[in-house]
Amino acid sequence: MFRLLIAASVVIAVAALGGAVARRCGQPAVVGELVAGFVLGPSVLGALAPQVQHSLFPASVLPQLDLLAQLGVVFFMFLVGAELPSGLLRRSTRTGLVIGHASTAIPFLIGISMALWLHHRYPSNGAGMTAYLLFIGLSFAITAFPVLARILAERRMLHSPLGVTGMAAAGIGDATGWSLLVVVIAIVRGTSVTSAVLAVAYMAAFVVIMMLIVRPLLARTLQWADRRPSVRDGVSAGLICLVLVSALATDRMGVHTIFGAFMAGVVMPRQSPLFREMAGKIQGITVWVMLPLFFAIVGLRTQLNTLSGTTAWLTCLAVLVVAVVAKFGSGTVAALAVGGHSRRESVAIGAMMNCRGLTELIVLNLGVELGVLTPALFAMFVCMALVTTAMTGPILRRVVPKQQPPAATPDGPASTSLAKEDLDAPLLS
Repeated sequence: MFRLLIAASVVIAVAALGGAVARRCGQPAVVGELVAGFVLGPSVLGALAPQVQHSLFPASVLPQLDLLAQLGVVFFMFLVGAELPSGLLRRSTRTGLVIGHASTAIPFLIGISMALWLHHRYPSNGAGMTAYLLFIGLSFAITAFPVLARILAERRMLHSPLGVTGMAAAGIGDATGWSLLVVVIAIVRGTSVTSAVLAVAYMAAFVVIMMLIVRPLLARTLQWADRRPSVRDGVSAGLICLVLVSALATDRMGVHTIFGAFMAGVVMPRQSPLFREMAGKIQGITVWVMLPLFFAIVGLRTQLNTLSGTTAWLTCLAVLVVAVVAKFGSGTVAALAVGGHSRRESVAIGAMMNCRGLTELIVLNLGVELGVLTPALFAMFVCMALVTTAMTGPILRRVVPKQQPPAATPDGPASTSLAKEDLDAPLLS
């Protein structure tokens, strides 16, 4: 406990400092917190002062840090699900649907092609070829919906027509990406094709139950609890138990805990005052304590010294360039092809789709746990996630005015009203 408290205190302090510096530089806090994880890991502190690094993070403490970090990811995914604009996705305009699917499918296919080339140089740690190809393809296709929402809010674009289009496309890409990840994890964890198919079938049944049974039951329960302050504490405890039980259920299905937590967030009635109060409390402990520990685990797993030699760094550069061209390019071209967007607006949408952030780190961390990514590949993709996330803010500042006046979109004024209904009061910070 003594070692754990020291390690956690150092991690939280350094992450807070990194987040503050990132905000001063016009970047989302996740960029600074990830850099803080790098600094505390073997790539920086371990290279400059290995004794200090081993003293702060001895082998006996790492499992406890990892456990707290994984619990933080579970609650973070719950908040992500709660913030996913389900109403916006159901009523997405043609523009959002085309951009969202194009900016997911094209990078996914390009990533699979890239994986064929990478496999000869950096084979997996035991995962099959199919899982390797699908996972690398998915790593290229991810968009970080929560981080993008924060960037757009800071730019006062969240409720603008352009911001609504970007959020709708990112939400569609997020939903598609998580669905693909269910299949990939089922394939990696399944001992046979039958077990993988069963895992996907179980997950589909779980989603149906959550949407058709749990969701209306939650709505009635929270309406009842909002009128009776005496039961608020008990209902809040029940909601947290639902998150944990949902995470346990999907883990037992052979998928992963994050999907259960994500679905628990999706079915929550987000307009309920009790839910928003509970989500705010969960957000505090998750964002300020548990997620910095996750960044530290990512930093401790990222060993830049595995990228030794010119060939490794050129491969890392190739991964970055292909990821940017695939995601940025597909989003931009799709926005131009749909029509109604200027060249600058299309570039802005491409930049939004290229934002990977914390969502990418969660996927990459799963890749290490499942034996798909080697340490060298993990380091390359973490660098790619950091750079592509850091690109988003500066590009938007360059191509979009600070305050964009409301204007009609090619799909009519409905997009702006959707923004007010479905993008109100973001939970995550």
